[in-house]
Amino acid sequence: MDNSQLVAKLSQQIPAFSEFFDALRASGMTTWLVGGCVRDLLLGEECADIDVVSSTDPSDWARSWAQGRGYWFWLDQQRRQSRILLADGISFDFAPLRARTITSDLQARDYTINAIAIPINNPAYLFDPLNGIADLKNRHLKMCSTGSFSDDPLRILKGVRHAAVLNFTIEDQTIAAMTQQAQQLKQVAAERIREELLKIVAVRNISYALQMLSRTTVLPMLFGASKTSWSDKDYSANHQSLFDRLDDFCGQYQLAVSKELLQQRPLYQLATLLMAYTDAQPFYPDLRLSRAQQRLLIALGHDLPAAWLQQLRQVVSERQRALAVEQLGPYGMERVFYHGWCRGKLQQETVIALLMGYEQHRINGRIPDLIDGHVIAQYVGTENKIIGELLQQIKTLERAGRIRSIEDAHRWLQAHFGFDKN
Repeated sequence: MDNSQLVAKLSQQIPAFSEFFDALRASGMTTWLVGGCVRDLLLGEECADIDVVSSTDPSDWARSWAQGRGYWFWLDQQRRQSRILLADGISFDFAPLRARTITSDLQARDYTINAIAIPINNPAYLFDPLNGIADLKNRHLKMCSTGSFSDDPLRILKGVRHAAVLNFTIEDQTIAAMTQQAQQLKQVAAERIREELLKIVAVRNISYALQMLSRTTVLPMLFGASKTSWSDKDYSANHQSLFDRLDDFCGQYQLAVSKELLQQRPLYQLATLLMAYTDAQPFYPDLRLSRAQQRLLIALGHDLPAAWLQQLRQVVSERQRALAVEQLGPYGMERVFYHGWCRGKLQQETVIALLMGYEQHRINGRIPDLIDGHVIAQYVGTENKIIGELLQQIKTLERAGRIRSIEDAHRWLQAHFGFDKN
């Protein structure tokens, strides 16, 4: 198959590729383009990451070519795998062949659609020993060999993600092998599983992914037997609603906090999956989430309190809205957004008003006190240990509408403590 047009298309997509390609051909090394880049080109998709394998160690050449063009670093020095990262985010990955020949290298990969190579020295030819091109045309996901998953069990999750993203069907023998090897995921580093799960729950077409995770026993292997009347169809509908609401928010509002909120998008989706599956706090130590991610998942596991919702009816000012968000504790803003907007527990205009109020009044992660501790000390004395409690009490009275100004705060202090004690 003549694929010279594919290389030309890659040069159009990535301005640096033409220079890179010519330099690599002139290097004297025997090299191939492989992996997801070739697959995406054949599917007519954009390619942002270039994978290169070489019959010899390409690390020195890669380090040299990167000078003045990008940042070169090791991915795995022991395996001589490295990367060049350009300023525009494009990456070039380099590795020696995993086996003695390119055929053996491709056979050791995960799926046939990722086992297609373009020889740099003969770019008009596609090397496809496992018929990956036919699988691309038929939209089938097929393992390269029966050892694909024993070599790296994480490939099971990657396959589920590929199928969902590309809208491919996983062939039966591959599903059987996934199921047989699913228990081996316990041997995979938790960080790798976490990152792949976060990618899966971010897929719009989640229904098929969940069917495959259930059918291959991956879900119960990772999280135990479901403690709910689990239905991947019901969850898929909720997930689609969540996805649509997130997209609506992106399209309608450009708040200063929008980027901050949407950075947590994968965690909102993971929390939704875990709560639907386990009917419990969406917290799994085995996923090795960061402390901040753990705290956020735990916070999202709590619904908006009934008393808080009741008090929200009395909120009329922007500062009251800011205080209402702060009252929910750490990640209060995320809880309002997730439960209020994403899960539809509040009117959309209410959510936006709360977020705008919080955005306007928040300084360094908190809402400043109406009056400071030095002012309160004039009433109760500088050594009094209740100054902090009084500051919180004033905020409580603000939320209830009983204190609306600095003057109101002074009148309340005077009524309870008299005048200046110093």
